[in-house]
Formats: sequence, structure tokens, C-alpha cells
Amino acid sequence: MGETDRNEDAPRTPEEPEANGSGEAPEIEPVSDEPPEGDTADGEEGRLAHGEVAEAGELLLRFWARERYVAELHDELAAARLAADEARARMAAFGTRVQDLEGERDRLQGRVRELEEEERRRGRRREGQDRQVARLRRELERRDAEIGRLKDGIRSERGEMQARTRQSAEAVARKDAALEEALRRVEGLERDLEERESEVVELRTTVERLRAEIDLEYELRRRMAEPANRLRAGVELFNDSEHPRSVDSISKSLGQAEVHVETGEGEDEPPVVLTFTWQDITRQTYHANPGLEEPRVYLAGAVEDLSGVERKPPNARLGSDGTVVLGS
Repeated sequence: MGETDRNEDAPRTPEEPEANGSGEAPEIEPVSDEPPEGDTADGEEGRLAHGEVAEAGELLLRFWARERYVAELHDELAAARLAADEARARMAAFGTRVQDLEGERDRLQGRVRELEEEERRRGRRREGQDRQVARLRRELERRDAEIGRLKDGIRSERGEMQARTRQSAEAVARKDAALEEALRRVEGLERDLEERESEVVELRTTVERLRAEIDLEYELRRRMAEPANRLRAGVELFNDSEHPRSVDSISKSLGQAEVHVETGEGEDEPPVVLTFTWQDITRQTYHANPGLEEPRVYLAGAVEDLSGVERKPPNARLGSDGTVVLGS
């Protein structure tokens, strides 16, 4: 700000009132020092009155100048307060910025310390790795020397092995020739022996099979010769056939059948006779022949009129699935 601005903005004293503005002093007509015309009798009193009027006007001017000065002081005080508030706001903003910058500085310093520590650790790792590489290189050189010695030994051993291989090949060739001759003679003998052995094996197999068949047939004949065994075998043979389904179907219509099982007529292998009687309505007779070829089970007869026909007492019964069970 220049000298002129400072002079204009400087506060005025009460003796320097402004000519213009809202606080302008009222105009006062000047008072002449001369007494008014015709005032001769009271000249001294007139002069006194005139001096009082002049003093009152001067006091009034000074009052208005002081009021103006006080108003300007209030305006300057308000401007100073506003400037102080703005300065305090700027100082607060500067303080916040300083705190942010200090925090950022602390973070950067911490990061620098971390990087320095990381660099020291890396340096230690590099030193350890360099030592390990040096050890590995020394070990590699030692291994290379050992490999060279081993290769020399291998070449020496290979020469000896080749010489031994040639000697062995010659000996093997001689032995192979002798062995081939012996094998030819052995093959001829083996063929003769195999032919004879195969004949013997076939004969033995045939004899064993015939003996087994004879033994089985003998055992079956022996067992079937006993009536109880033959009855059980005949019942089992009947139960394994398709006829129990027919018997069960009739039983569902006519009720439970009476069952009588006995050995039929015949000297060598008599059949087992199974008789099913449904009240006085009908009767069916089946023959089961254990040990014979087909038909081993068949329907031997059926009677529709049972008047005058002898009824044999039941000695077996039908199970829930239509099969025959010995015993009443």
C-alpha cells in the first residue's frame, strides 16, 4: 500500500471533519466582528452575544467531527476483526496442512526405515547366497574331478570288458553249437515221450471217468434201493418240476388237496407215486422217476368221479408255495 493510501485510510482527528458524507456538520453562517447597525445603546452586550454564538458554532463543529471520527473507528474495528477472523481461519488451515504434512513425513520416514531394513536383509541374504554359491562351486569342482577319475576308470574297465566279452562270445558260440546238437537229440526224445505220455493221460482220464460214473451210479442205485430215500428223491424231483404250479392252481379253486406218496410197482427202479385228492371232486396221480432220463416227472392219470374209488390216507401235505412236504 502506498503513502497516499495510508494518508487516506488514516483516522482523522476531531479537528479535521469531512466536507461531504453522512456525518457532514451543519452549515453555520459566519458572525461578523462588527456590531449591527443602529446598535449603539447596548454595544457591549451585543459584542458579548456575538462571541457566545461563535463559540457555540465552534463547539458544534467539534462535536460533529468527533462523531464522525468515532464512526470511522467502529468501521476500522469491524474490518480489523474480519481480517483477524480470516487470519485465524488461514492459520487453522495452515495448522491442519502442517499436521497432514508431518503425518506424511512420519509415514515416509517409516517407509524409508523399512526399505533400509529390507536392503540390509537383502544384503545379508546376498552375502549368504554368495557364500553358498562359493561352496557349491567348490563342491562342483570336486565332483568334476571325481567324475574325471571315474570316466578314466570306466574306459579302462570297458576295454577289459570288451576283451572278456570277445572271449565269452567265442566260448558261448562253442557251447551253443554243442547245446543245439544236444537239444535236437532231446527234442526227438521229448516228442516220443510226449506222444506216449498223452496216450497214457488219455487212458488214465478215461479210466477215472468210468470209475466215477460207476461209483456214482452204484451210489445212486444203493441209495434209491432204500424206500425212504427213494420217496424223498421222488418228492424233490416233483417239487423241482413245473407240476406244483398246476396243483397249486387247482387248490386255489377246489381247496387244499390231500396228498399221498408211495413207491410204485417195479423191481429195479420203481417210480414214486404222488396222489392228490380234492375232496370227492377229482384226483390226479403223478409219477416221479429218480435216476431215469426224461420224462422223469409226468401226470400218470386223473379221475373226475371218485365214487367207489378207494381213498388212501394222506401221508404228506402241500406247502404254501404248492410244493409237497412229507409228513402229515
